[in-house]
Amino acid sequence: MKNIIFVWLIFFSFSSLAGDIKSEEDFIKSAIKDGYQAQRNLAFGYQTGDAKTGGYDFISKNETKSCAWRKILLIANPDKVDSSDPMNERFSCRNLDFEQDEEVWKIVYKYLPMIAEAKEKGEYMVEKESVPTPDKLEIIDVTQ
Repeated sequence: MKNIIFVWLIFFSFSSLAGDIKSEEDFIKSAIKDGYQAQRNLAFGYQTGDAKTGGYDFISKNETKSCAWRKILLIANPDKVDSSDPMNERFSCRNLDFEQDEEVWKIVYKYLPMIAEAKEKGEYMVEKESVPTPDKLEIIDVTQ
């Protein structure tokens, strides 16, 4: 049952971003600005290489990038992380060699300042305005 809920959450998280993200670069921009959940989704996409579930067929499996984004979300979101995040980081980083580990930290140090800048500007994890949906439809006659 927990696995079904987890898969549903992953799918829902990916599908909620599908309209705005068209490339890996867009996904990274979203992770920098939208924060925690977008970072988890990006790390998951890199981890599995199978982000097609959420409509992202442009993310290739890359353990180095997955590990880096797991570290980024732990560092950038200390008040958001849950117990699964450190476990996911350990899992994503488990097979890396020394050179890959160096690359991880280059990625982390590349994006953390961008996240810090977004936080300073108040542009990090800003609630998006949702379009209210009326409880009932109202037909307006514009012919008069």
